[in-house]
This record gives sequence, structure tokens and C-alpha cells, in this order.
Amino acid sequence: MQNILTKQKKKSAFKRGETVFLITLLAIPVLHWLVFWLYININSIILAFQNERGDWSLTNFVQLWDQLTSPYGDTVGLALKNTLFYFLNNILVIFPLSIFIAFFIYKHVKGYKFYRIVFFLPAIISGIAMTTVYTYLLMPNGPFAAILSNLGINIPEQGFFNNAATATPAIIVYTIWTGFSSNIILIGGAMSRIPTEVLESAKIEGCGPFREIFNIVLQLTWSTLQTMIIFTMTSIFMASGPILLFMPDGGYETTTIAFWIFKQVYGSGAYGGTGQYGLVSCAGFVFTLIGVPLILFVRRIFEKVPAVEY
Repeated sequence: MQNILTKQKKKSAFKRGETVFLITLLAIPVLHWLVFWLYININSIILAFQNERGDWSLTNFVQLWDQLTSPYGDTVGLALKNTLFYFLNNILVIFPLSIFIAFFIYKHVKGYKFYRIVFFLPAIISGIAMTTVYTYLLMPNGPFAAILSNLGINIPEQGFFNNAATATPAIIVYTIWTGFSSNIILIGGAMSRIPTEVLESAKIEGCGPFREIFNIVLQLTWSTLQTMIIFTMTSIFMASGPILLFMPDGGYETTTIAFWIFKQVYGSGAYGGTGQYGLVSCAGFVFTLIGVPLILFVRRIFEKVPAVEY
């Protein structure tokens, strides 16, 4: 009887120790979430409804609407337009091209090793070095300008980056080249899981490369593609390019919402700023109210597409 009681006491002590260990283990991430996510987000929502004096007001919403509808200056409206350009570039250009590039590398087409290096270089080389080289290529006296001149195409005298009409498109082109590497890794990994027997059988049946990618590969990798699209949707209002490396002050109408927020909270930094935390909180609150239902709607639509198990 004494042995049974001793074993029960040891078992109870072990369970208490296990409980204390689990609580201690989870305490740090829970505290981190409470302080750096819950508190900050609640405080941001409260700031959206306060003016500079801390009084409850809708001033921030009025100011945000004025900037959204204003056709002049470095406003939220311009930042929103550029942000949507970057987002559409990600979802309609970079993502589809990543699928085709990953497919051709996966199929080991001629020269695939060379192109694999080319598309992975931006992930290896420093961003500062990449933007420096790209800026030199597009300078008025750079190689690209010389090629266009020989073709009889005129370029802006001040260059592509010193012109409001061409600065943002030039940065978007840069993001296309540098935006493939991570997508290719994820999509290529999904394609490598496809059973070779399926593709060999399709080849025997006379399936060409386009039918193979649309009728087989896309369906067998849909779960991965679906996840990537949803993650891309989460950045619909935060899509941006390396503006700080090209335009440290966001000039020539290159600003995006992410860069606009940076400038607002930068305070009295080297590139100015207003320190209007209430306006920034209001913008984040409004864009979240718009973005979350949109993301959930897209997710619900995609979930209706059946995933192929293999």
C-alpha cells in the first residue's frame, strides 16, 4: 500500500513539474503576443480615433479621405495607386511567369542551369549592389539608353529615375526580375513531388508541354499555388519595391503605402516626416477593414477548387 501511495505521489509530482514546464515554455511567446501584437494593435485602433491632443475625434478619417481624393502631392491616393500597381505586378506578372520558369527548370530544358543561376542571382547578390547596377544600366548615358538610341527610341533626357512618368515603371521592372527566386523555389519544390509515372504516362498519350502544365502540373500543385496566392493577397495594401534604395525621399511619384507610412512615423529624420501616428493608424485600420474581407472571399473561392491528392 505504501509503495502504491509513493508511486502516486511521484506521478503527481511529475505531472505538476510537466505543467510548470509547459507554462514556463509558453509564457514567453504568449507575453510576446500580448505586448507586441495585441497591445500594439489595440493601441493603433484607439489612435485612429484620436486627434493630436488625444481627444476622441474623426479628424484622422477626414484627413485620410482628403489625401485619398487629392490629385496633388505626396498623398495616400498616389501611394495607393502605386501600391496596387505593385500588387497587380506580383499577382498577374511575377507569379504566372514564376510557374512557367519553374516548370522549364523542372523539365530540364536546354540551358536550364544557366537560367537557374540568372533567376537566383538576385537572392544571392546584395540588394544595394543590384540596385546600383540597375540604376547604371538605365542612366541617360548607360548601356540600355545606348541600345534604345540605336533603335531610334528616345528616352527622357533626365533618365528613367528622374522622371515621374517612368520612375515607378522602372522600379516595377526591377521587381519583376528580382521577384522570381523565392517563387521558383516553392513552386519547383511542389513540382518535384509530382510522380514521374504520371508525366511519363501523359507523354506516351501524346500530351504536349502546354497541356502538361495546364492539365496536370497546375492541378497537382494547386494546394501550394493556392497558399502562395493567398499570402500574396495579404500584401495587397503593402506591396512595394525597394524605393529607399532607388529614391530615398520617395520623389518623382514613387511612394507607396508602406513607404508613406515609413515617412509619416519617421518624425524629424533625414527625409522629413510628420510623426502623425493617428493618421497612420487610421490608414492601417481602414485598409485592414477592406483587405480582410477581400482575402477571406478569395480564400473561400479557392477552397471550392478541389485539390488533387497523390
